[in-house]
Amino acid sequence: MSSDADSGGGGGNPDDRLKSLRNAVDHLEAGICSLIDFILPATIASDAYEIGIPTETLEQLIDIITKPNHLDQATITTLIKNLYALEKIPSIIVTKIVGCLGPSKSKPSPATQALLLRWLLLVYDCLEDQSHLSKLYAVLFNNLDMISLRRPLCHLLSLITRRKHVKPFRIQALMELLRNVGDDERELMGFLRVFKNYYPDIIVGDVGRSRKASFFFKHPDPEWSAHLKELQDRNRERVMSSTTSTTFQVVRRGGVKRSKVESVIPDVQTSRVQPSHTSLEELRNVTDFVENLEKIELPNQMVSVLGDRLAQKYMLLVGPKIAKLRLEDWLETFLKDEFERANLAESDEPEALGYVLSVATEYVRSTKQLPGAIQSFIKAYLRSWNGRDNRSQILNLLEFLPKGPYEDLRREFLEPLENAILDHTPSSRTALLDFYFSLIRQWGVSLRTEESAPGAAGFTPLISLITHAELLCLSVLEVPFTTYDRDTKPPKPISTSILQLYTGLANLYSHAADNGNIRLTIPLAPTVYHLAFTSSLAQISLLCAVLATYKSSFEESLASQTLQSPKPGGALYPTQMVGQFNGYIMDLCNLVWRNRGLNSEDPNALGCLLPAPTIAALTEYINDSNETMRRRKRPEGPAFHYTLPTMFSLSHHVALADHSAACFADFEDQQVTKEDQARLRRPVTQKALTALEKEGGVKVSWQEYRLKMLDWFDDRGSLGIGKLMRSTMKALRKET
Repeated sequence: MSSDADSGGGGGNPDDRLKSLRNAVDHLEAGICSLIDFILPATIASDAYEIGIPTETLEQLIDIITKPNHLDQATITTLIKNLYALEKIPSIIVTKIVGCLGPSKSKPSPATQALLLRWLLLVYDCLEDQSHLSKLYAVLFNNLDMISLRRPLCHLLSLITRRKHVKPFRIQALMELLRNVGDDERELMGFLRVFKNYYPDIIVGDVGRSRKASFFFKHPDPEWSAHLKELQDRNRERVMSSTTSTTFQVVRRGGVKRSKVESVIPDVQTSRVQPSHTSLEELRNVTDFVENLEKIELPNQMVSVLGDRLAQKYMLLVGPKIAKLRLEDWLETFLKDEFERANLAESDEPEALGYVLSVATEYVRSTKQLPGAIQSFIKAYLRSWNGRDNRSQILNLLEFLPKGPYEDLRREFLEPLENAILDHTPSSRTALLDFYFSLIRQWGVSLRTEESAPGAAGFTPLISLITHAELLCLSVLEVPFTTYDRDTKPPKPISTSILQLYTGLANLYSHAADNGNIRLTIPLAPTVYHLAFTSSLAQISLLCAVLATYKSSFEESLASQTLQSPKPGGALYPTQMVGQFNGYIMDLCNLVWRNRGLNSEDPNALGCLLPAPTIAALTEYINDSNETMRRRKRPEGPAFHYTLPTMFSLSHHVALADHSAACFADFEDQQVTKEDQARLRRPVTQKALTALEKEGGVKVSWQEYRLKMLDWFDDRGSLGIGKLMRSTMKALRKET
């Protein structure tokens, strides 16, 4: 069984995978710049192939695909070929697809429309209401004049055609189409044969001898449909036997046999209920839940709330003190016993601890509160932990550590956690960085809900935590990997986790102007410049997007009337800090936009902190290379001449050069009118553009070319470079 996307490892908790899929689609819809280039579509396609797509997310994806978007055709094709629906396809999705058909410029490309029609054929047996297509018959029929859609349209119409659809004007329209295209149009002939079944007087001709309409219409991809059925069957079984409930009802497992490990967490059961009260088991819908919220009796065993969604909602909204105490008591006893058995290697059910921690993770995610018993257990467990057993559960639980003094957090949790996890494998480093990203995000969300006191200078523990995470980012960039994981799934790149952390920080800092609890920090210089010289467009674009958000956050904070200086007459942010950040901005603009890379003479420019001897050595090397090329070049060849300041520009940067060439070639394809007209055969520079014009090639100024490059990146979802340049360069501000 194959897929257009890498199937990954297929592992992971299904609920976690569904959550990851929803987040990826949300980011795709929002246009999170560089990640869209390859990370998001690949993630969505892989998850969709392995676990399927819930209806709500499927509708969201259809909206993205059918409306004007920034995605290229290859990305759209990958997404459509992996639209594996977990449930029956609702009619609204069918309507949206049919509504996007047609030759209008505001509609998807013909290739996209054809793929969507093919998808309708693949999922035809899974439609919630197959008769709904009949209501859209006229729209489908009227698009038969689009050659690119004719094959799937004829197939689809042949499936839904009934006697009421066979009208004289439609027969005439089909005949007219056949006269225009000739008898080789097998699809039209096959469709016309369906009409003949209802209107025998139609003369079909002698093309094909079969009387069955299916003669010309074979199933587009039986393997694809078989995989879809497998996913849907698996989902139905999971829903039926799931230990959680997505409705406002307590899960009733009935006769489902549970393992010894799962039996550790009992079902919700309430034996004694006062006449004026009710139990969780008696609730049937959200109305019951709301009306009886204050009259619900506690279950016999409070630990049962860990494994039931409805009980978790109750604990989140009501959470009586006695209920929390009872739950804490059970957790403390169980975890203490498991910890002692683990140390003595006497546990007869080692999986029980992992199961309870997994169930507790769902409870903590629902209530956003980490029970004290779990917190105390993890604090002790980390001291002897091997860093591998129950890793995902431990990290997921620690995401919800409550805010507190940083030194206590570092001593009790962070140091032992890093000592246990960090080794020479990429997965250990990315796991730790992803944990810091999640913890910082949780603290940030909590701070945003709190009012800041006048003159607040920021929540110091959060600033310390961010500083620690940034130092970790720098350290993992500096240390090369010597040992790699022995698994089939490729490790997540360190730079991806680092950029995810900084993207999260940028989002947090966007709220700094309205809340004094949040104060900006700036990235460490070595991290910024390491990412600036990357060979990946996705990374440099995302870095630029992060810096652009930081920049706007600084500007809004400095102009904010809400924030006050902690000291009368004092600055909101130290001058040195603001100057260093401005240096990052200027250096990136010098590199990519101004052709003044590594220059430290401009105001605020830091020259990427490269020492003068290093710059001199690089300059000498490039000059020697130019001389070597000059000696070797043919007399008729172009005169290449490279300079150090331009080596990191839009047309020369290792991450951007291919895109520059593709963008300019695309522009020439649109402008060149003669086959022998001169074309640019070297990297784009001001001199090269001037020479091209003199040779009779296209005429375009250096500024026009750079603007076209920004639009080129924008059209492909890499918005970061354009965002930074348009917010920084004065000339671009005027144009926008």
